[in-house]
Amino acid sequence: MSRKFLFSLFLIAAGYYLAFKLTYKALEKEKIYNTFFSSFMPTYENQNGSINLVHKPFAKISENGYLVMDASHYAYIRDHMYSVDPALEESKYSSGFFPLFPITWKFFSSLGIITLNFFLHFAAILLLASAFCKNKIQLAAVTILALPTLTVFFLPYTEGMFIFFVSLALWAHKNNKRNLYIIGLALASATRPVFLLFVCGAIAAEVYRYLRTGKTDFKEVLTLTGTVTIVTFLVSLFQFSYHRESLFKFMTVQKHWDTYFRIPQTINDWSREGYGMNVWALFFCLIFGGAVLISGLLKKERAENDFDQWYYFSWIFLIGTCVYVLFFQGGTLHSLYRYTLCSPFFYVIIFQHMNNMKSMRLSSTIALAACLFIACSLFFIFSGYVSGWGFSKIGFLLLILNLLFFILRDKINSRYLYPGYAVLIACGILWNCYLYNMIFSEAWIFL
Repeated sequence: MSRKFLFSLFLIAAGYYLAFKLTYKALEKEKIYNTFFSSFMPTYENQNGSINLVHKPFAKISENGYLVMDASHYAYIRDHMYSVDPALEESKYSSGFFPLFPITWKFFSSLGIITLNFFLHFAAILLLASAFCKNKIQLAAVTILALPTLTVFFLPYTEGMFIFFVSLALWAHKNNKRNLYIIGLALASATRPVFLLFVCGAIAAEVYRYLRTGKTDFKEVLTLTGTVTIVTFLVSLFQFSYHRESLFKFMTVQKHWDTYFRIPQTINDWSREGYGMNVWALFFCLIFGGAVLISGLLKKERAENDFDQWYYFSWIFLIGTCVYVLFFQGGTLHSLYRYTLCSPFFYVIIFQHMNNMKSMRLSSTIALAACLFIACSLFFIFSGYVSGWGFSKIGFLLLILNLLFFILRDKINSRYLYPGYAVLIACGILWNCYLYNMIFSEAWIFL
């Protein structure tokens, strides 16, 4: 990539970051909120634990406001590592979180770490795009920035660092840089406890490769599973040096958050806003993913592109994540879209389709989007969890529009393609700011 091209990509990233910050800042202003947004975008207010819809400007961003949910554990590890504070009950469960991100946070303010997270995320987009669709990097970047799921990359969470290291590994694999590939996998494994999904996904993908092509590559499976296993064991030893309880405490503490195997009795969520996007992720990953894997088996191809295996691995990973959430969270879809749509493997699928597969016919595209919309809508109705089509469904509707626009991209006149994405990005920024406000308002949890 030329310097001029890299500079244009940096301007896209900086423009999005600045637009997000300025939009949120504007919505903190009472005059702007009341004049343009109050009529259709109610906000939340937490009054002594009672959360209600109100028509008030966005909450001010505060340092303590960042330290919610997972971020509070990362902040504790940053300051105390895995030492247990008898006066702080939650410190007993810090082993559920891995150390690389909080160690990095030691060198940044909260604003600094979320800025790093966002630009690591954007760098990951560029790495994956250069590996999977190198002739369409700019389009790949705006496609991802149009998604209404990017709030997490503006928080002190691990998503930015995790997606960067996995993307670095995949880019290195594509460019035959084996040592860098192993380093990327190792650093990703030290960022999040991905042992179970990575190992099971790698084995399942290799079995799938054999069924599809009659070929196997056990060396690659051993490299991936071995790296992830060794790093997970080393992290576990490091945690053990503090608590002296169990080498597998990072797994056993999950019961504290009701994460254990059981058959779901119902499908629900912790917020209306998260529910719409989580249902979309569930239908997209399970139904589309299942159809792609079955179709791949029926073709019985003997030859494959170098990166076909990563494409199928990505679908297997996303399907496995959905199954894990359903059966280990008891039917609560909380965080499903974060684990799937904000993962490098969702991006792999998007970029692979962008590079190798032509857009569908107009009638087929509309039918596909309509079927997904109707299926999810019926799911909303029968689940009885969310009723009406208020502002809380915007994230879901934007995902439908993004899918429709993505499939039709080759049929859209080039004069309208990027302006269309600009509109989607603007809507996505507004929605992500709305979710951001929920955090600082101490409202429902959507991540």
